[in-house]
This record gives sequence, C-alpha cells and structure tokens, in this order.
Amino acid sequence: MKKNNITIIRTAVGSPPAVGLIQALKKRGVRIIGTDCNELSAGFHFCDKSYVVPAGNTRPFLKKMLDICRIEKPDAIISGPEEEMLTLAKHKKYFAKLGTLVLVPDYSAVKICADKLATDAFFRTYAVPVPAMFRNKKEVIFPVIIKPRFGRGGQGVYKVSSLPELNAYYTTIEQPILQEYIQGTEYTVDVLCDLQGEPLAVVPRTRIQVESGVSMKGCTVYDEEIIAWSKKIAQQLKLIGPACIQCIKNKKGIKFIEVNTRFGGGSVLSLRADPSILSNLIKIIQGQKPVPSNGFQSGLTMLRYYAEVYHSAI
Repeated sequence: MKKNNITIIRTAVGSPPAVGLIQALKKRGVRIIGTDCNELSAGFHFCDKSYVVPAGNTRPFLKKMLDICRIEKPDAIISGPEEEMLTLAKHKKYFAKLGTLVLVPDYSAVKICADKLATDAFFRTYAVPVPAMFRNKKEVIFPVIIKPRFGRGGQGVYKVSSLPELNAYYTTIEQPILQEYIQGTEYTVDVLCDLQGEPLAVVPRTRIQVESGVSMKGCTVYDEEIIAWSKKIAQQLKLIGPACIQCIKNKKGIKFIEVNTRFGGGSVLSLRADPSILSNLIKIIQGQKPVPSNGFQSGLTMLRYYAEVYHSAI
C-alpha cells in the first residue's frame, strides 16, 4: 500500500456518506480522524482515531475542532452537515493558521447552498433551468412539492395533491417552500473542484432507489447536457472540493433542484466510477497540481445493503 503521509479529519462519521469515503481513503494510505456528535456512530469503528464533538452550529464545536487540529495536526478537513460546513467555512483562516485545509467553499457559497430559496435565486440569476416556485397556497398547481427552506437528507419533503393535504403539512414545516412537482428521472451529479473553483470531475448518477434521502441503488450515466450545466453551476458558485448537484430530467428538459457542498450519500458510486476524484482530492491536500479527469465509467450500477458493527459497553 502506498503511503500518502497525510491525515484527514472526516466529520459526521455517523452520516451515510462517511464510511465508504473513509474506507476508500484508507486504501490509499490516508490516516483518518473521525468526529461526530453521537458517541454511538458506526463510522468511529473505521477511523484511526475518533473524537465526540458538540453540534456543528454551536461555538463549542469550533473550539473543539481547533483543539483537535492542534493535537492531530491534520492536513485537511472533509465535512458533511450544513451546520458544520457553515461554521468551518466562516472560520477557515483559523484552521489555515494551524496548517489545516478546510475543503469547503467560501462562506457565501455555503450559505447559498444551505438555503433553498437562495439556491433557487442563484439558479435564476445564471439562467439555470428550475421548477416553478409558488409564493403562496393560492398560486399552487397540484401536485406540488412542499419542503422546508432549510433542511437536508430529504427530511420534511412531501408531494401533496390537494389543498387539505397541503394545509396539513403547511403548519408543521418550518418556513415552507412550495415548488412545482417535476416527474422524471432523478440525478445526483458528483463534482470535485480545485481550490480555484474549477471542476476536475463531474459524474452524473441516477437515484434508482432512495431511502431517507440516501441513494441505495444508482447508476452512472454520461449525459453531456447535465455535465455542462453542472460545470457552469460549480464555476459560478466557485465550489471547492467535493459537492453534489441534484436535478430531474424528463422529455421536456432538465430542472435543477439544489446544491450540496459536500459528498452525497451515494457519492461512493462516483468514487468507484472515476478514481481520479480521490487521486485529485489527495493532490489538492498535498499542495500538488490536480489533473482534470479523463472521464468515468458510465453504466456502473451500485447496490447497497446494511452491515453491522458491534460495540461492547465499558
């Protein structure tokens, strides 16, 4: 095994994307420090060292992460939840002083992507095709999608077909957004960008089966139109490091839904389809010049299953 002599902190190791990424990096000789706010996170079992940290939207989280960096001297941090990324992006300079690269875009871009209304406004500014947004219940054309302005993992997202059903959800969802329902094939597009916001790899994949917002079955697809739009989105946002862009395509065209400034729940499929993603990720962390991808394996299908780890109480 080739040793890369680098250490990466992977936060939120209890999240769906974490374990596959950890395993892929460790195969390349990377030392992994795992953090999570839940001490019973399965991802801890795959890390070289682990820390329980406060919730990502609290000041103690920032202090704890800086303390860990002083102890472990990591080369980079790869984050997950929006609340963690907002904190890390806002305070990048403190980590840089410790020699740690935070692989998230600038705070302004993370803030846009964490806010579904701001994301929609960004898309419209750059003429990216999007579903219609309804300002109030009177404008709605059913069926319609209702979802929270701030949220992740498909939580609180519902397709509703009538006004009584809409009224029932409307009072239970914080800052609800009403969006046109688009029927078609769902895609997640995994993107890796360099530190200047230039895309190095773009891999679209279908979401064949989704559970709790996480892709359980998927297939990589070469689609020039989706790739071109995704590159434009990444460049205009100046994304840094990993990101995933979601869209829906049907006979009428493509509609883009959201951007996540992190690896997605099914991004391990793209890591397998395009090995340059991890190679370039490591090069970026090591301060070397990354090389744009030559392409990916289209038609590669991922099927997932549940696995267990066991923990003895002390």
